[in-house]
Amino acid sequence: MKRFSLTQWIVLAAIIVGSFFRLWNFPNTLQFLGDQGRDALVALHIFKDHHFVLIGPVTSTGNMYLGPLYYYFMVPFLYLSYPSPLGPAYAIAALSIATIVLIYYLGKELIGERSAVIASVAFACSAAAVTYARFSWNPNPAPFVSIILIWASYRALVKNPWYFVLVSVCISILIQLHYVTLLTIPAAGIIWLMTLWNIAHTPQKKWKVFFFSTIISVLLFLSSLTPLVLFDLRHQFLNLHALQSFLSQNQGNLTHTTNSLKIIQVAKETDGRSRQVLFEPFIGKHFHLNQVLLAIFLLSFIILALPNKQKTNTGIQVIAVYFFVSIAGLAFYESTIFDHYIAYLFPITMMVYGILMDRLLQHKFGVGVAACISLGYLGWNITHMPLQTIGWSIFDMKRTAQTLIDRVKPGDKYNLVLLTSTGDIEGQNYRYFLETSGKPPLPKERWGETETLFIINEDGKLKKVTDSPIYEIVVFPNKTPAEVYTISHGPQVTVLKK
Repeated sequence: MKRFSLTQWIVLAAIIVGSFFRLWNFPNTLQFLGDQGRDALVALHIFKDHHFVLIGPVTSTGNMYLGPLYYYFMVPFLYLSYPSPLGPAYAIAALSIATIVLIYYLGKELIGERSAVIASVAFACSAAAVTYARFSWNPNPAPFVSIILIWASYRALVKNPWYFVLVSVCISILIQLHYVTLLTIPAAGIIWLMTLWNIAHTPQKKWKVFFFSTIISVLLFLSSLTPLVLFDLRHQFLNLHALQSFLSQNQGNLTHTTNSLKIIQVAKETDGRSRQVLFEPFIGKHFHLNQVLLAIFLLSFIILALPNKQKTNTGIQVIAVYFFVSIAGLAFYESTIFDHYIAYLFPITMMVYGILMDRLLQHKFGVGVAACISLGYLGWNITHMPLQTIGWSIFDMKRTAQTLIDRVKPGDKYNLVLLTSTGDIEGQNYRYFLETSGKPPLPKERWGETETLFIINEDGKLKKVTDSPIYEIVVFPNKTPAEVYTISHGPQVTVLKK
């Protein structure tokens, strides 16, 4: 460490500060909603019951299933922390901390050391990056994978086409985390064409290496789709039909507009998506400020990406390809884009920040501007860090689940319904603690046998929960509560018995 340069000390400080933001008060701030409960249950059944799955979570739009990779990623970490669900969440935090390191070490080659340092510091202190590093969810590892993807694409372009194999692996992983990352495929295709052009115009033409690496990359990508293909074959092509329906719906919306209106609409969306990717998760939704910053950022970034007499900015060009292809693709997507959809673009945004801030620091007048930008960025993000203890933690959920277990006798056939604003009527998060208690509720295929029904009224909207239109409550034969009790600082629980 005595040999550390000032730059390396800054990176070390970024790792320490970034680790603090990602791990401080971790169990008390853990988000463990229905999606997390569902994922934990699937991972639990994989290692406990050897119930291996071919599909992953269902998408919120289009009713399509992702690949199962994230479930298998969770398994070893849930096994280590069992019965606590904290293991996979800690693994996500560790990946995010590793991403800080990778943005520096891989970014040095892409954009230069000083730009990479700025990018790693920005990612370490980003409230959006920290938020998605503090709980287990399938989109959350995307920044870690995407920085490797960008570096591998650069290496394939300037060093060796065999790096396209790593590109293929990264894309195969990303599309199992979220389908929006399919936009990396056309971007990688452009990098592939650029590589083809370079090989065709160099004295030592590496055609054999190029085509062999391409064939292996394509085969690897196709093989990663095997679980989904097998699932579709077993279930009358459910995923394929859902994709066709989603695309036809989108196309149907577009056909109702004229060509000129389509161009205007897409251009308008391009502006909005650019602001969302570059600024909104990192400095907030300030329309006029973000609009000005967008014009400055894009103009500067395009100028820097263009080749000049001194050098070809290949690393910046690779980043530009992934950035602009993603923006163009998102502009055609008509539904709401949430921040977790674009988490894979976080490292790209940070490197854009790093490139432009580095250029500012090269001018005397730019030092003051860069200082003001840095203070504004840090001020906004630090005040939005999710470090405060949440009102209803995993310990409260476990405590509530224990009250159900205490009321269940051996052999009782029981089920639960959760009334909550999240819409998770099955109460997957509570169900996880019940499953790990040794007294599991009835599996879904046996819900018709329910003899005892627990209704957890978490949102408190209904005073008489038996009036709820939820099917499991409607069909239960006895609506007279056998018991009603309230969890301390928590929801009311109604017990129905046949």
